[in-house]
Amino acid sequence: MTQFCYNRGCQKNFTSVNDPSVDDTACQYHPGLPYFHDAYKIWSCCQKKSHDFNTFLSLPGCTRGPHQPNKPKEPVAPQSNEQPQVTTSKPVPRQEMPKPQTPDVQRPPIDAPLIPMKLTVGASLRTALDKLSNTAKTNTNEIEQINDEIKPGTPCKHAACGARYTTVEEEQATPCRFHPGVPIFHEGMKFWSCCQKKTTDFESFTAQPGCSEGEHLWQSEKPESTDEEDPETLKKSCRYDFHQQGSSVVLSIYAKMPRPDQTQVELNAGRLKVDARFGTDTRTKRFCNEWELFGLVDVDRSTVELLQTKIEINLKKAEALSWPRLDRPLQLS
Repeated sequence: MTQFCYNRGCQKNFTSVNDPSVDDTACQYHPGLPYFHDAYKIWSCCQKKSHDFNTFLSLPGCTRGPHQPNKPKEPVAPQSNEQPQVTTSKPVPRQEMPKPQTPDVQRPPIDAPLIPMKLTVGASLRTALDKLSNTAKTNTNEIEQINDEIKPGTPCKHAACGARYTTVEEEQATPCRFHPGVPIFHEGMKFWSCCQKKTTDFESFTAQPGCSEGEHLWQSEKPESTDEEDPETLKKSCRYDFHQQGSSVVLSIYAKMPRPDQTQVELNAGRLKVDARFGTDTRTKRFCNEWELFGLVDVDRSTVELLQTKIEINLKKAEALSWPRLDRPLQLS
């Protein structure tokens, strides 16, 4: 005779061959109760969890024992005009769901002071800086000269243009189609910040035609020295991205030759500020930005490392929370 097993996590049909009196390990089930926390569905007995409900139901049981052919009885509330029945059997203790842990770290106010982070200089960057310093000493008597002449065959400096200089007349006849933004690589997608055409294939990304039209740029523009720098320009001067590694969030700011003596990273439990300069003494690039972080971090366990091609900031999470983004949405403040 086929019967239905009412154990949580099993709920299969079994025959008399698998009768509980014959086989005490035929059933694989969850003795605990399910509970839901932070979009997770979790078994309280083994802490197996999943975001997807169907995946959660298919998680194998953590305990073996006999099948349960009898459906558990649900308690019936006594009627108001009747006396409650007195039973001699011991009541089944109610299994309480574990309470979610609350983080010990509280989000500081928006104007809370920031703590300067210790900068670790990688071996590759240290070697490059030493080489740059030695080269600068040997060329102290050389004066940089700017040549306004454009040689034929010089490629256009605009991204995705690909044109090469021939004559002034031909240059004026062929407009420049280029991407004014910067390339962004995030979670396997590659796209330009100016037009947001996303693709996973690198060849397709590099072959995307420009989204703007203008004049060709045959010579690299020399940055003009100004007393005040536009904050929005400083944010766009370098590409940055983040990814998660278990209990850490890693922020990478991409630019060559970060200068340790001109870089400052400040942090508190809920806010991060970066002010950094990259490049040589004659040609530098600056990046300056602040983030109200999505989650809380442990300042003492967070680290900053300066490498030859980027700055890597490892933020240790102070709470078990997945970050869908780096900054905190305004509606949560």
